[in-house]
Amino acid sequence: MTTPVDTKDDTVPASLTLEEALNSARTLGQLVRDEAAATEARSYHSEELHRGFLAAGFYHLLRPKTFGGYEFTLAEFLLVMREIARADMATGWCLTLASGHNLQVASLWPEHAQREIFSGPYFAAPMTSAPAGTLTRVEGGFIVNGKHSYASGVPYSTHFSGHAFHDDRPGVVSTFIAPRESYTVLDDWGHTLGLKGSGSHSVLFSDAFIPGHYVLEGVNQTALDISTGTPGLALHGNPMFGASEIGFFGAELANLAVGGALGALDEYAALMPHKKTTRPPFPNRTEDLFFQHRFGVATAKLESAQATLDHAAALFQQFVERTAEGGDAITPKEDFLVHLVASQAGEIAWGAVQEILFKSAGSSAVVNGSRLERIFRDLSQWWSHLNTVMADPAATAYTRAHFNVGEFAKDPL
Repeated sequence: MTTPVDTKDDTVPASLTLEEALNSARTLGQLVRDEAAATEARSYHSEELHRGFLAAGFYHLLRPKTFGGYEFTLAEFLLVMREIARADMATGWCLTLASGHNLQVASLWPEHAQREIFSGPYFAAPMTSAPAGTLTRVEGGFIVNGKHSYASGVPYSTHFSGHAFHDDRPGVVSTFIAPRESYTVLDDWGHTLGLKGSGSHSVLFSDAFIPGHYVLEGVNQTALDISTGTPGLALHGNPMFGASEIGFFGAELANLAVGGALGALDEYAALMPHKKTTRPPFPNRTEDLFFQHRFGVATAKLESAQATLDHAAALFQQFVERTAEGGDAITPKEDFLVHLVASQAGEIAWGAVQEILFKSAGSSAVVNGSRLERIFRDLSQWWSHLNTVMADPAATAYTRAHFNVGEFAKDPL
């Protein structure tokens, strides 16, 4: 698979406000929606959309100001990405999981690595959690081999970040990052029920060299110890670069689900004035009490889901600011709480779609290729995603920490 990453003709805004970013997202959203079927057939969004996202500054939202970024808060980032997911959840998934990982790289890697990684016109990288392949130590760095699947956001990536085993240290897993020329993007995406257009292809490493400072030895991003701070907090000074990761990842994905559900509500609203009921005197749905009730309840549920996400982002900000001000570092318990609250937002959104919107839209509205049918498939893929499933053990881990029961610190999940 060949994908373009050349951006020499694109101009990224020198500064960007939330209002400007949201206006761009809504403007681009129409093209995102118009291209959704083609995006699904291609397995990732078009070059035109990619350049539109670049020109709007979307890859810079969480990039450190040190390297020309905007340092949006988590709440602001979620709002912008939600608008893209509302137009097409798969496109929003690809963009979010490529651009969002500015935060992790700016938080965890040492300064000299960051200066190299952020030297390009933009940074975009998928970040997978399942360990795969091997790291072989050589002079100056490591040789990487192996295949990493579900690399969401990889089509327009500048880097890839994942986990791999050390071939000389049994059981030890490390996090690494590699530049685009180090890996091949495989043309193997599109076989799932939903999110076929999310650009979640596999990447293949074949004897690729990466420098030693691109590897965080013994570090697993799903079980970070940030009690002594992070390189990013010291370098950039922004509290968000001192956070752990589970809560952030949960908020990212739940936000995409809420965006997709809002798209379903938009589609349902478009049906209401024109689709008639099946009961005499056969009024349009806007004139029918039952459909009025359904639309009102679904709207309330999705407003609640957005408010829940806002609260998850506020908790995240509260915890990281306390850490930056010299208080206790964000604890695993707090990290799990952010994840759990965000997950509830996704569950509320999923419930609104499956219990009300999809259920009562009518068979003609969910035929193959219809927008509502595609949204339902995309949401079902989120519902079965590992991050969604992990909300169950995360709830147990949170409770164990709250009551100081069991060996939480040794095995939180």
